[in-house]
Amino acid sequence: MQILNITRWPLLLVFLGAGATATLLAFSSINLFALALANFGFLRDAGWDAIRHGALRQTGGLAVNGAVALACWLGFKVFETELILRYRRWAEQPR
Repeated sequence: MQILNITRWPLLLVFLGAGATATLLAFSSINLFALALANFGFLRDAGWDAIRHGALRQTGGLAVNGAVALACWLGFKVFETELILRYRRWAEQPR
């Protein structure tokens, strides 16, 4: 699919894509580590009561949130690489 070929995208769209994925990464990963530690501590301390109160569902939600954060990070790295390649091509042009 040509739409996924970001080498053909205008520079502004590549830059906006990098900004959008970085923003999504920030929002999806805020407090992710702290929430996961608190959730695992709750599971460890409360045991079966924690499971009955939905701690496993919250663990699944944290896993999904982590997967979204990872996908956003990978997307950002793709856009970043394209921006760096375009900059290097521009910088190496004879003057």
